[in-house]
Parts: sequence; C-alpha cells; structure tokens
Amino acid sequence: MATLRLAAAQQIRELSAPLLDRNQDVILTGGKFLCLQSVGHIARQIRIDNRPNRGYFLLEWRLTELYIRGDKFGFGGYGRSIGLIGRSRRFKPAGQDGVWDWDDPMIRDDFVEQIETEVLPFLRSLDSIEKIVTFILSQEIRGYSFRKDHIWMCFTHAALGELATARTHWDLITPSFKERHENQAAIDGKPMSDYFRSCLAVGEVLKGGDHMALAKLLWENERTEADRFKLGRHWQPTAFPFQKVAPPIAATPVDPTEGDGDRKGRAIA
Repeated sequence: MATLRLAAAQQIRELSAPLLDRNQDVILTGGKFLCLQSVGHIARQIRIDNRPNRGYFLLEWRLTELYIRGDKFGFGGYGRSIGLIGRSRRFKPAGQDGVWDWDDPMIRDDFVEQIETEVLPFLRSLDSIEKIVTFILSQEIRGYSFRKDHIWMCFTHAALGELATARTHWDLITPSFKERHENQAAIDGKPMSDYFRSCLAVGEVLKGGDHMALAKLLWENERTEADRFKLGRHWQPTAFPFQKVAPPIAATPVDPTEGDGDRKGRAIA
C-alpha cells in the first residue's frame, strides 16, 4: 500500500512539473492540490483526484473558504464551488470517453494546455474575496444554493464586514444550533467539535460587533484550514475588507506661480 501511495504521488509530481516550471505563482501542496498564490481568505485550487487502481484521475478546480472550519464536511472543507475539467477535443483519444487515463501519453500536454489557457486565467481573475464571493453567489451547484446555506452566508458576510447581514443569518440557525450539539453530546459523550466551537464563538462576537475579535477568530480558522491543505507556509493573515482603511483624499493641486491670494480654493484646470 505504501508503494502504491508513493507511486501515485510521484505520478502527480511528474504530471505537474512542466506546469509548475512555467507558472511561478502555482504550487503543489498536500500531494494532490495545485494552489494559486497568494493564499488569502479563499484558496484557489486545482485538485488532482488520483485513482491509480483504476488507471485514471479526475481533475477539478475549486474555491475553498479557509475562514470556515471544514470538519463538518471532512477533509475537503467547504470548497463546494467547483468545476470539473474534462479532456479537450484536440487531445481526446478517438473512440474513448476522454477521461484522464494515465496510459494515454497525450494527457500531459492536455493537462498543461487546459490549465494554462482555461483554468489559471479564470482563477487569477478572482483576485479578491469580493470577486470570489460575487462569483460563488452566481452559481447553482446541482440544485444547491449558497444563499440558503446560513452558516456559509453568516461567515462570509462576517468576513466582508457586513455584520448586520451576518447576524441575520446567525439568528436563523441559533435557536437549534447549540441545542442540537448539546443533545448529541449527551447521547455519545463527545466534546464539542472545533467546527461547533468556532461557529458559536463567531456568533457571540457578532452580537457585540467587535471587529478585531472577529478578525482573530476568522484568522484562527484560516490558519487551521491552511494547515490541513498543507498551505501553512504559503498563507499569512491578510486584512479583511472591514479592516482596510480608505485612502486619504489627495490635496487639490495648485499652481505655484500664483500668489497666496489667488491660490486659495483654485485648482489647476
């Protein structure tokens, strides 16, 4: 089994090497994820889901919100805004279904070309949390709507500094959220999970409107999720929108040749 895992990891490293050489802002992490730098509040990733026993891999891009603890959904975190990447027509073998078959020598050129021409330009265009959230909210994924996911909406609006809206979503789930955990803990005796603890802590901070405390909680989540995705040394805490100071208004330029009396209130045309 260890030999199989090593071989699978080596397959991915060799497949990704030309892409990484040509794109210095892309890194390979965790053995199966390519990630676009810089890593901020939402990781822009490409997942190589290798299935060596079956002789192929699946390929997808994904946007993973690091500011939400992911243990509710297992290793994958939230990251549900995804897009599968299939074989291109130019490289697709004749008479085959176009899966990423390791035995097909054309997959390497296809892999690099599609990611460089289709996926990376798209991911690079999503260069702020505001742009990513706008894109995510425009998507319907197999009937799933982020707008109806009150945990996602609560944390995301909190990250954007829209605390009133975040509180609205928190209030929709708060009557049953803590009670549900406490009932479950009474049954199986398990301590409160980090996921529940994080949600409750954010909910309490939202009531008080403490921006700095909120930022610290969300950064704590981001650090934890970054470590899970082997992004720890590439992630650093970056300012949330509510922490960014508006640039000062520039002074009105004046004509230095004018006298003091003429200069007052007059700008260069």
